[in-house]
Amino acid sequence: MALRNLIILPEAEQDVAQAYVWYEDQEFGLGEEFLRCVDACIQFIRRSPGMYQVVHESYC
Repeated sequence: MALRNLIILPEAEQDVAQAYVWYEDQEFGLGEEFLRCVDACIQFIRRSPGMYQVVHESYC
């Protein structure tokens, strides 16, 4: 099964970056764990895009 392309908006990237900093401020290494979880979710969405409802035009 081929991976699908997924567009991440700049605003979403900013949110993730801010969350990373917040988590790192709470505990060293927690931001890295957060990024690993975000990446795992993105990879799952790319592998199984049909599991998610289309919410705007062709964006899932």
